[in-house]
Amino acid sequence: MTMPINRLNKKSALFGALSLTAVISTGAALMAVAQADERKQSFSKRVYVGAGVGASVLEPKSHSSSLTVSDGNDFGYHVALGYDFTTRLSAEIYYANLGEAKIAFLGSDVGAVDYAVFGLSGIAYLYNSRSGFSGRAGQAGLSQREGLSLYGRLGVGGVNADSQLDYRVDHRAHLAMGIGAEYGFKNGLAVRGEYLALDSDQSYAKISLLKRFGRANSAPELLTTTPVINVAAQPVTPTTKPEPTVTKAFPSIKFAFDQSDLSPTALAKLSEVLDVLLNSDRKVLLEGHTDWISTEQYNYDLSLRRAQSVRDYLLSKGIESDRVKLVGFGESRPLSSNETSEGRAMNRRVDIRDI
Repeated sequence: MTMPINRLNKKSALFGALSLTAVISTGAALMAVAQADERKQSFSKRVYVGAGVGASVLEPKSHSSSLTVSDGNDFGYHVALGYDFTTRLSAEIYYANLGEAKIAFLGSDVGAVDYAVFGLSGIAYLYNSRSGFSGRAGQAGLSQREGLSLYGRLGVGGVNADSQLDYRVDHRAHLAMGIGAEYGFKNGLAVRGEYLALDSDQSYAKISLLKRFGRANSAPELLTTTPVINVAAQPVTPTTKPEPTVTKAFPSIKFAFDQSDLSPTALAKLSEVLDVLLNSDRKVLLEGHTDWISTEQYNYDLSLRRAQSVRDYLLSKGIESDRVKLVGFGESRPLSSNETSEGRAMNRRVDIRDI
């Protein structure tokens, strides 16, 4: 932005066109990478809203040395509406009021320029603390927007300025570039921190609270459970042999209350399981369980996360993914009474069985 002539510079149209071309090209490349990363995987596309506050640095330019910015630091607020397209890519529209830059003439304040911006941007998730750099929907983390994620932003938008002073907007369009971190919780809430650069005279450091709507699709390799149906007993002839009983060859992995992280004790037991699997071609089924505290749906999701933690560990040590299946039973298959703390502790487990 330049003072003190109130007119639009013709360069803004060219700037906007070039910005839009850059965003479309970059977005197409990122989409291709993301889609290749997610072949044959499922993902729940979700809408989200966000709002927050931030600190801005505003630096309108002047061709006269008599006019200077006496104070370009201010606070602002912003809102956003977004959509998760893939495990790596989201898009959002945003509006932000960046506050004002105070203008001085020969050292004395004479007015201010207010800034507000709006636009459309793409967000590319690059890394997640739970799934690493993998964007596959079968890996918990990026696919569910849970845990700590690092992302980059690129987009285009417009700027509105208001002032009692004479001014000229050189570029009505702006290129938005940002980098940030997001921590997502399992209930769809997330917290973001981001640094955003808008054109050459606006920057904005912000924190946001987000809410995603709908349920995230956890898409690990699940073994579908078959419901039990009572049927009439069939006569058994003397020559009929009973089905062989499958004995559990591995120890159960226990978990703390409301946790899916592996404890040192759990890791020690898993090292025994790992030794067996590394020296054989056996395939295993990981059965996740919980106690009965909380709702059935929550406990089902928790049982899946516990089984996924065990699976992630085995895969990280070199076990092939097609040898490890998982299923969640929630609170439906307790080993002991949930009426006591000891019994609930026994029920917070993952059983490992041959398949």
